[in-house]
Amino acid sequence: MKVSIKQYAQALFDLTAGKSEREVLTVVKKFAEKLKSEGQLKNVGKITDKFQELYNRKHGIVRAEVTTRYKMQDAGYAELENYIKTRYGAGSVELAESTKEEIKGGVIIRVGDEVIDGSVRKQLTNLRKVLYS
Repeated sequence: MKVSIKQYAQALFDLTAGKSEREVLTVVKKFAEKLKSEGQLKNVGKITDKFQELYNRKHGIVRAEVTTRYKMQDAGYAELENYIKTRYGAGSVELAESTKEEIKGGVIIRVGDEVIDGSVRKQLTNLRKVLYS
């Protein structure tokens, strides 16, 4: 039976839950040895990404990617963080911020597979659709 990335991640999550740091290190070492013996070391990155998703979900953490034209000021950063906490019912938010010159204004937020496009370009496109349809 082939074990999926999600199943490996869930197993690691279950094995490390409630363990001390020393116990976690032992579990991770044995887990890595198991992956090696099963020829799955090539999937370590995918497994750890899925593990991170499980951990974040369990602990109420939302990871979001935010793209703006310019680096956000502290007030805007805090407002955006509060918006994401409210929208996703999160206890905390991890924001990864990037800037792109193509964005004339506004913000694009990515949380998992969801994209919230609040860019000026998107708003103008929506306005054109309303006006000319």
